[in-house]
Amino acid sequence: MNQPKISDFDFGSIDRYEISLPNGMTIKTDGTQADHDRAMEALEKIGPIPEQVQQRRAMEIKMEKSEALIPAVKKWLANCAGKNGPRTVVTKTYHIKDFLARSFSHVEVVERWLAESQNTDFLKERGLRAVEARKAKGDYKEKDIESNAISKKTLTDYKGMLASGEDAQSAKTIDNKLDSLKDFFDYAIGHGLYTLSQENPVRGLHIHTKKTRKASTQSFQPFPVQALQTLFESKGYLARMTEPDLFWGPLLGVYSGMRIGEATQIRTQDVHLADNGVHYIHVYKSKTVGGIRNVPIAQALIDMGFLQYVEECKAAGAERIFPHTPYINHSYYKHLSAALLEHQRALKIKLPQTSFHSFRVNVITELHNKDANAGKILKIVGHEDGSGGGQAVHWGYVRDLPDCKEIVDLLQWPIDQTALKYDGRFKDFVSEPKNWAKENQQPKKVTGLKSKKTSSN
Repeated sequence: MNQPKISDFDFGSIDRYEISLPNGMTIKTDGTQADHDRAMEALEKIGPIPEQVQQRRAMEIKMEKSEALIPAVKKWLANCAGKNGPRTVVTKTYHIKDFLARSFSHVEVVERWLAESQNTDFLKERGLRAVEARKAKGDYKEKDIESNAISKKTLTDYKGMLASGEDAQSAKTIDNKLDSLKDFFDYAIGHGLYTLSQENPVRGLHIHTKKTRKASTQSFQPFPVQALQTLFESKGYLARMTEPDLFWGPLLGVYSGMRIGEATQIRTQDVHLADNGVHYIHVYKSKTVGGIRNVPIAQALIDMGFLQYVEECKAAGAERIFPHTPYINHSYYKHLSAALLEHQRALKIKLPQTSFHSFRVNVITELHNKDANAGKILKIVGHEDGSGGGQAVHWGYVRDLPDCKEIVDLLQWPIDQTALKYDGRFKDFVSEPKNWAKENQQPKKVTGLKSKKTSSN
């Protein structure tokens, strides 16, 4: 029987390895197929392994050890906090927790971390008690785990879990979760925390390509004029939109094109009167750089008493014009979003792809239909201008306030401004600090709002 050669051994299933040879030489690969092929070619030239070497097992294959999984996840999330916005970090945190909970519930350290990172003390304590109970019963197969425990099959199985069963998730949701995992592995591989492969194991698992994802994305639609008239019908609007953000939020959206997060974050210090006599709102934080802008306040809002309301907030010492709205997941709009959805459903005008963002589409469409200056429309709604980024939009904006005021005043909707005119109904509401929300306070439940699972709409 012929003596085996080193190249006869199957290294194909190992991406990174180090081989110490009897002559003191070392062959080490970097994890790529090309480097593996070169290593095999070199070993082929070495020839048969001496029998005494076989007996002494002189050849050692040393796999590089990876980082423990939870510390690797924590380092990645810390890195995300430095490069992503707060809401994106929250989303990525949710995605990695979902993956770990589904794939590694048999590992004590993973379960303990998931429990410790709960949002409230109650949930944290309950989760830790459950971990101790499982530990006492011996349910955990492993105490700890390293990053290299995640293989391509682990991720394929996870994707299968998301796509199957009664609660199967949409292709977009699955791809979004895979995007977060891909970002984790890009970081882990780049920082030497994951050494099983130099190729990102998420590669090839997405359902959509960039091209097919773009083709399948449904854009927000504007509200039809009749739907706007129904939504802002004074009797129903005043009956349901009974708090400051619920009343003023949609009106700000339809008369300025602001995003829901921009409208609900407004501070009293953000409402200004310029030297040229134009009242405007400074949007200090936005989705894009171009979104940082000054928006003239439409005459319709002024006539309905918006400035009067702002003065009441200032007099009460409120920092924000909607001081009662809770700060949930780095935003103030959860309360308004839920209430507007309920209002649409109650009026039976909840059409596909319509939400608060539809006001923004209405504004852009209406201004273009009235042949308004395209550049000034971009400045009003905070879109990038294509001339080098949002900074050009922002710095050139103050000079255009009067001209842009003329443009926002072109917005005319079937809204009875007299019937909706502010009558001071929120003065007591904002003047009492006891009504103001605390950070991370849960919003009031919107009566009648149905979940996606139970809703018939």
